[in-house]
Amino acid sequence: MLWKWLKDKIKCRRKSVFTGRRRRSPVLEVHGRHQITRQQYYALLACISYLEQNIDVHGLFRFDGCRKLANQIFEQIKSGCPQMRNYLRSLHAPRECAFAFHHFLEFYQIQVLPQRCIDIVLGDVLGVPNRLIALDILNLLREEYDSTRLHFAQRYLRLMRRFYLYGYAQPTELLNVITPRHPSLPFLFPGPNVRRDAQVKSVALLELLLSAQLLDDPRTLSAELQHACTSYRGANEANGKQT
Repeated sequence: MLWKWLKDKIKCRRKSVFTGRRRRSPVLEVHGRHQITRQQYYALLACISYLEQNIDVHGLFRFDGCRKLANQIFEQIKSGCPQMRNYLRSLHAPRECAFAFHHFLEFYQIQVLPQRCIDIVLGDVLGVPNRLIALDILNLLREEYDSTRLHFAQRYLRLMRRFYLYGYAQPTELLNVITPRHPSLPFLFPGPNVRRDAQVKSVALLELLLSAQLLDDPRTLSAELQHACTSYRGANEANGKQT
């Protein structure tokens, strides 16, 4: 089943290379009618940098803090504030910044991952190792996105990886890593979370975050993906001979 799944992926990717003219890439991919400006893009990156510096603040991505202050930060992102980093430092409001940041992604329906990466998780992946799914998503991300879209996806994945590795989490909050309440789940894998899809998404997302650093090393990512495919194919063939 895995080998058929892999062949379908390769066939689909080859076909997409030759169909249609390549349109001009937007700053960020969105589902809505609004387009993200470069000023807004840089403001979002400033938020990510600020959140990385305050990753151990209690309640980050869990509580919104002062809603009025969060709304002010949202408006600054929306206006593309050129001094966003200095503005955030002057406020010292990491919880409000995290809330405003995710609210902006939701309001403008920003698609962090390409649709074809999302389709992998929603497809027939029964029996496919979660690490193989995550590596395939990361590899496809580099194929589908470039420039600002790829850079933003890298920064966002790195932020959420740091959050779960080094962030402040109570024992009960650790359960959120493998449940549908994961704060980045709706932004990486949008769509209705029926029970089956939510479980698959959550486990795949955990593997995705743990492997996100491979985006910085395409050669290692490609080697890891090839090794994972070869190992699992060999395991499947061995199991087939035994049965």
